[in-house]
Amino acid sequence: MAAPLPRWSLRRARLLVGSKLALVVGLVLFVGLAWLIEQVIGLRGPVRMSPVVAIVVAGVPASLWLAFFYLQDRYEPEPMHFVFGVFLLGTLVAAPLADFVIYQLAPPQPLGQFGLRAFALERVVHAIAVVGLAQELCKYVVVRYTIYTSPEFDEPMDGVVYMMSVGTGFAVWLNYHRLQGLGGTIYLSTGAAEAVITTLAHASFAGFLGYVLGRAKFTRRGPVSRGVLLFLGLVGAACLNGVFSLVVDSVTTQGLSSHPWKGVGLAAALAVAVFALLIVFVQRLLHDSPFRKERAP
Repeated sequence: MAAPLPRWSLRRARLLVGSKLALVVGLVLFVGLAWLIEQVIGLRGPVRMSPVVAIVVAGVPASLWLAFFYLQDRYEPEPMHFVFGVFLLGTLVAAPLADFVIYQLAPPQPLGQFGLRAFALERVVHAIAVVGLAQELCKYVVVRYTIYTSPEFDEPMDGVVYMMSVGTGFAVWLNYHRLQGLGGTIYLSTGAAEAVITTLAHASFAGFLGYVLGRAKFTRRGPVSRGVLLFLGLVGAACLNGVFSLVVDSVTTQGLSSHPWKGVGLAAALAVAVFALLIVFVQRLLHDSPFRKERAP
């Protein structure tokens, strides 16, 4: 007969199951509430969001996703103030820095200008090599030169936790400025759904890079192999980021007001696919965690 699980494990298991249920319920209620407000007030078209509303719409899904990601580190949870601190750095440092770099290198051109199509070659190159690379590199820099050298970063899983935290914070900045920049062309419920999806997407892209970062830090291979591994992880995250940006930009500019949920569904499919792959990676990291055996009964 197997030995009973220790109390800490049972409590953590209940939290994990409860967190998944709470996340789904919370996100559905969030988008549902936005839709209900549209119906009650009689909003039949796009609205212009005030800064306060935009902050709420950007911040609520980020808070829910951050809590969910934090609870996934079941064997050796990171200090909450470290996770929240990295989250703030994503919002206040990584995202503004990425915007600055992007607009200094090559400001994005609006769709339709100079005859550019949504997936024209120059737009694809710009989305991946400029936008995607700059955003993922800035997320990486925040983690690499802060928490990476801390004793708390003591297993590969921590790379995922901290990178997803910075990615979640990064999404708050993006969602806020996107909602403000699209004033007059966005439905309230669609904006709420996009905030949920964009947060998941940027956290997942960063988490993918975090998986590579954690593996690279604790591998026994030499510095060259580590560098190659990190480079491939950064390129992979930039490609995912770039494709997502293209999808979001194209459906927003080409008729989002007329068919708002079509674009949201397409973006959601990509974000969920990357997140599902990341969950597989997380399960592998948890299975190989050096703290797993220490916690065993």
